[in-house]
Amino acid sequence: MAEDRVTLAERSLQRLADERGDVTGEMIDAYYRRHPDARASFEHHGLGHTHELEARMATEALFLLLQWVESPPTARIDHGTAIVHHNDTMLIPPRWYLGLVDAALEILFETIPADCDDEREMWLEVRQEFASFVESLRQDFFRSDGGAPLPDFRPPNT
Repeated sequence: MAEDRVTLAERSLQRLADERGDVTGEMIDAYYRRHPDARASFEHHGLGHTHELEARMATEALFLLLQWVESPPTARIDHGTAIVHHNDTMLIPPRWYLGLVDAALEILFETIPADCDDEREMWLEVRQEFASFVESLRQDFFRSDGGAPLPDFRPPNT
């Protein structure tokens, strides 16, 4: 890649903000299309504040992507225990956790111009790295998540 990952990520995220503004609703809609069974979990854990929880988790997914680009070790530390905790205590399987990242990427990819292959490639690498990390955490789960393969990510318009 000609440009470093941080520069590419910042450009992508700035373009997303400039073109789409608040993408929370779009992200959550994309998420529920892929994971309709997760809606009940958000309602349960939202304790009457489901929309606020959805917004917070959408923001966290976008921040995770930037954090992963800037410092994968830091992101691993921050999310390693969170992913295990979500699975074991909140019954939120890794496919749902990864699914929110995928929803963020889906919306992000919609704003990347066709001639920006370097950005697309970088985000696909980040997604693969993060998915591999999530997969590696399954050995730490107290509660089995069933072991089904994590979903692949297919960006829109590719």
